[in-house]
Amino acid sequence: MKCCHALLTTMLACTSFAQNYSYKPRFTVSERNFADTIPIEWENDQIYINATCQDGEYRFCLDTGSSQGIVYADSHLPYTRKLGKILSHDANGATSKIDVVEYPDFRIGHLTIHGYAGSLIDSHIGHDGYDAVVGFDLANKGFAMKIDTEKGHLILTDNPRHFDGEGGFAVKYRLPRWVPIVSVSPFAGCTDEARFDTGSRRLYVMSASSRKTFSFRHEKFSTQVEGMGFGSRSIGSFGAEHPDEVAFLRLDSLRWGGFSFGDYHTMTTQGTSRIGAELLRYGAVVILPKRKEIVFQPYSGGTSCHVGNKQMDIAFVPHNGRAMVGLIWEGSKHYKSGLRQGDVILSIDGTPINSFGQFLSYPFINGRHHLFTVRGADGILREVRSER
Repeated sequence: MKCCHALLTTMLACTSFAQNYSYKPRFTVSERNFADTIPIEWENDQIYINATCQDGEYRFCLDTGSSQGIVYADSHLPYTRKLGKILSHDANGATSKIDVVEYPDFRIGHLTIHGYAGSLIDSHIGHDGYDAVVGFDLANKGFAMKIDTEKGHLILTDNPRHFDGEGGFAVKYRLPRWVPIVSVSPFAGCTDEARFDTGSRRLYVMSASSRKTFSFRHEKFSTQVEGMGFGSRSIGSFGAEHPDEVAFLRLDSLRWGGFSFGDYHTMTTQGTSRIGAELLRYGAVVILPKRKEIVFQPYSGGTSCHVGNKQMDIAFVPHNGRAMVGLIWEGSKHYKSGLRQGDVILSIDGTPINSFGQFLSYPFINGRHHLFTVRGADGILREVRSER
């Protein structure tokens, strides 16, 4: 159960249509002068908050890459009314004009939130395991927050000075389309503008346009490229990104302000560069909206840490409702076993896989070779034994 790359952002809708909705965090909370400690669940590099409504309990994903909430049409959360239409942009650059709805009153910790708004997305595919999203409008409302996965809680407060004196590595953020954009350095002399997006799992992915700029301006940046491929891996609110050239990267050092993450493997995306929730494996994060700062507080102290993660060498994306190999690195064991970009998964170990959701929930076993029946881009059926 996971939150994929929902990454929904909103921009002001045209005012010439009465039914259009203009973004503003209009919701209210039940207390003032509060500092509430709210339990969170940290699973598979995603942050979940349990919320209580009048009709039961729900699970929300905390997604700072979304300017406001997200409700899925096929989820169980009963929205109360439609508020209008808004033009929405996902992290892959896809846009659509969709409905904005009002959540029922819900309680997190000791706070009851009234009038919270969310964009209504048709499909919940790839977002199983939770009922809705809570977005960055908590900060845009003026609330400071601290996300601490080691202690398993979120501290939310309307006191802008509550976290004064705690220290850490601060970076400023901007708010284009009401989501936070921070500056990070993936290589000496290079500065990338990345969305701080806890709806995205990976510590950092680089936009393809940034990679091309760095390669043009810095001759030595080529030492950070392990290989090239073609395909798509990122799934936004409106589907997978368009297939294109992908670079597999090994970054000597990724710098967040004065802190450095060493030996990090990642890749490029056709959407925006992103700093994701994997950051919270290494430290707590404090968001200070009055200062427009995000402060990283490393759990281990110091000014650096070694990551040494494995390269992601295969990605599956939804295609006409099914799971498809969206990206595969030619140097990977999956490629050597026979899987190819464009292969549609028909069955695994004899079990029919008729949807992307079925693929995500299949009980893969680490280290085991599973039998995949696939239909290739050429229409030919094949059987391939490969690890997941």
